[in-house]
Amino acid sequence: MKKIRNAARPRSGASLPLVAVMTALLSIAACSSSDKQYTVPGALCGIKVPQNVLKAVLPNGEDLTEHSDSSGSTKRCRIHVDGESVFSASTERWDGETTSNDVAQSALGVDPQDQKSDEGRYIYSSTGAVGKVDCAQAEEAHEPLWASVRVTHEEAKNADMLKLIKAYAEAVGSSQECSQ
Repeated sequence: MKKIRNAARPRSGASLPLVAVMTALLSIAACSSSDKQYTVPGALCGIKVPQNVLKAVLPNGEDLTEHSDSSGSTKRCRIHVDGESVFSASTERWDGETTSNDVAQSALGVDPQDQKSDEGRYIYSSTGAVGKVDCAQAEEAHEPLWASVRVTHEEAKNADMLKLIKAYAEAVGSSQECSQ
């Protein structure tokens, strides 16, 4: 009598590749769930900026909080993701002879030797950027207004920081900040 082998019974070696495939799929699913689960703000402490420009420099996470503070002529807005400080934007008045190199020298995340744009109006890197705000009242008072942004993580790109500093400086220029 001939024995008939049950075709529905898997071979012991066939289950190993299936386990490997399932493990790989689960790890991919776990990675894809670590995106930005928070709502990206459309403003930085009241200064409107395009969400897509800000989203490009923020890290993945679940919870975003915003914190503002002022000290002298400096106004700062910090963003925390999952309790960790990941982003800072600020405005500050400087004397009339100040250059972007001067501001970059004192700013965190950017250096005077970093990339420049718009004839030196902006200096930027993947970790920070500074830019002069077009603000007529500040110019008349010989106290130009400068904007700076920085990130404390490694997910931002130079081009994204340049887009952000341009958008932020423009938004500051059309805000109440220029009339003060």
